[in-house]
Amino acid sequence: MTTWRASTYGDPCRECGFDWATTLESAIVVVANLPDSLRELLSGSTGSERRPDLEWSVGAYVCHIADNLRIWAERLVGVSEGTVAEVCRYDENELAHARHYDGIPLVAASWALSRSVTDWCYAVRNSPQSGSVMVHPERGVLTLTDVAVSNAHDGRHHRWDIETILGLSTR
Repeated sequence: MTTWRASTYGDPCRECGFDWATTLESAIVVVANLPDSLRELLSGSTGSERRPDLEWSVGAYVCHIADNLRIWAERLVGVSEGTVAEVCRYDENELAHARHYDGIPLVAASWALSRSVTDWCYAVRNSPQSGSVMVHPERGVLTLTDVAVSNAHDGRHHRWDIETILGLSTR
């Protein structure tokens, strides 16, 4: 199990309160529930809401969650199919710029999130639980559980970012 996450975010996460002791199955549930959870949270939102201390708008966060899950699903499928286990990092801000997140309507971002979650759940459920590891340049060696828990945190954390933008965060 990697120590990267707790050393980076705290245990539990200092901001969103995510518990790193989350199991693989619990992580899958967290990710699987993201589309409905965010759809409910964003009811009445335009997607353009933002705070000056956060770089992205509400809609941009939804785009990022979708892209991040899609990227990790691709990585899991690649490793499951026996390709090289080393994964490359990507710059989320460069991707946001290249895709023009703020120009993507919230309804389209939500659709993309639903599609990405479906693909991510498929990739996780079809990855061997032993022997399927990745080497990440910043995070080190990652097991399937490490990846799933980290991805669940990312989704939960960015939901917290959205709550913060909307003035709904209790932390």
